[in-house]
Amino acid sequence: MIGILGGGISGLALAVELGARCEVLEKSNRCAGLCETVAEDGFLFDATGPHILFSKDKETLAYIVEVLGENVHQKKRQNRIWFKDRYVKYPFENGLHVLDKQDLYECLLGYLKNPHEGPPQNLAEWAYCIFGEGIADKYLLPYNHKIWKWDPKLTSLDWAARIPRPPMEDVLKSAIGIETEGYLHQLHFYYPKRGGIEALVKAFADRCQERVQLGFEVAEVAKEGQLWRVTSKAGDVRRYATLVSTLPSHELAKIWPDRPQDLDAALGRLRYNGLANVLLGWRGSRDDTTAIYVPDPDVIFHRVSFPGSFSEHCVPPGHAALVAEVTAAPDSELWARSDDAIREDVLAGVEKLGLLRREDLVYQKVIRYPYGYPISDLDYATNVAEMREIVAGTGLHLLGRFAEFDYINADVCIARARALGQRLGGQGAP
Repeated sequence: MIGILGGGISGLALAVELGARCEVLEKSNRCAGLCETVAEDGFLFDATGPHILFSKDKETLAYIVEVLGENVHQKKRQNRIWFKDRYVKYPFENGLHVLDKQDLYECLLGYLKNPHEGPPQNLAEWAYCIFGEGIADKYLLPYNHKIWKWDPKLTSLDWAARIPRPPMEDVLKSAIGIETEGYLHQLHFYYPKRGGIEALVKAFADRCQERVQLGFEVAEVAKEGQLWRVTSKAGDVRRYATLVSTLPSHELAKIWPDRPQDLDAALGRLRYNGLANVLLGWRGSRDDTTAIYVPDPDVIFHRVSFPGSFSEHCVPPGHAALVAEVTAAPDSELWARSDDAIREDVLAGVEKLGLLRREDLVYQKVIRYPYGYPISDLDYATNVAEMREIVAGTGLHLLGRFAEFDYINADVCIARARALGQRLGGQGAP
């Protein structure tokens, strides 16, 4: 039998792949993980930020759509960037014509007459090499510094590899006002019609619900001969021939007394940010904007997204809603602030952007996730490989964003879960 710790999207996708050979242990009374939907007062929020469904992996995307069945529709991305009190088309290089003439000149000159040559050694050097100083200094680097709370000069190329390079033709067209689209693989996205992103988790859970044990909060994991012993806080004991953890590896270490001695040091070298998100609902309506990116350092959040643009069923009739995302290092002053202080800063920001009036608010909530984004510092590749190798040496398998410590979205989580399921197919005993 194969044990799976955690009933988020990774654990459930794996359970579907394994069939009767596994059991999922989930500490809460429902399966959600980072794909949690907060459903209150008629509003539905993707609590950790927008989980629109797109992928360069067409096979995995088709599988996700098939799992959702009739509860899915396709929408067009309508993202914007707030820059110097105006909205710019997303990505930034596709909306240059709306900048003031000096900014436009500096962006175009930096792109066409670029003195920066490779090979780049970090995100800042990469941005200068690919985009030039204008685009890099005005948007790309300030935004990345804001979301990661980390110097782009100290950010590895592992993250840069995720940012598409714009065709020169698109940048030139954008500069003179010819409509172009960037990041085409996410221009159209899928999303559940009803239930928010958690509907996808539930769709996977429906396929393996008889193998999901809710309310099983793991207190201890230990190797017992050839088996893994998993003990709950209530004293229940399960034993498995194979164990897969989708828990954050930093949390796994806390419940694994006989873990390898060098694991703690390896985990201590992995940096991450938490999320303190603010969910707002108000009387009124919004346009079909999907999300707004905000590089302005004087606005606390780096992005706001609008659930009503994902599905009309995410907001009550005559209302609108948004999620404002705030990242913070776990030991930072920002993370230590009260929920009220963070909410007030967010409200000041959304008013600055002209998104709502306070007197129209009918719903407010602050929700925190200690594990939000893994940070790709300069030693990330070496450190994460070391951590994974230490764990792999015990025979335990890691799966998911904070188990593997990799900034992956739901599509990659599902693809990796299916691949692991194939590899483990012959290991579990019925």
